[in-house]
Order: sequence, then structure tokens, then C-alpha cells
Amino acid sequence: MQRRHNNLPALGMGCMRLPNTLGNVDLIKTEALIMEAINLGVNFFDTAFLYPGSEVALGHVLHKNNVRDKV
Repeated sequence: MQRRHNNLPALGMGCMRLPNTLGNVDLIKTEALIMEAINLGVNFFDTAFLYPGSEVALGHVLHKNNVRDKV
């Protein structure tokens, strides 16, 4: 039997391929995507500096929508 820690979901959302336009993260589409995921119960987002712009975009969306405490 697998044990889950805290409120870590069985599934998370990877941020490697966030919506982009001309190589830059599209913040409008990304915000809609991330907020929909949070509204559906996702509270784990996988990101890394190797995913260009993903960490900054995720931080921006979480801060703007005041949902940092939900993830």
C-alpha cells in the first residue's frame, strides 16, 4: 500500500510545456490552465529552471490569484 504525505495528490501537473507564444510563456493561457487545475483539486506542480519561464510564470499566477497556500 502506498502512503501519501500531507495533502500531496496522487496526480500533479507538470509545467514543462506551459502554453507559449513565440517561445515565451503565454501568461493569460497559463493562468487559466493553472487556476482550472487548482479548482479541480491539483495542489502539486512540477517545475524546474530547465523549463524556460515556468517557475516565474507559476509564481506569478499563484501570487496574483492569492492561492499560494493551496499548493
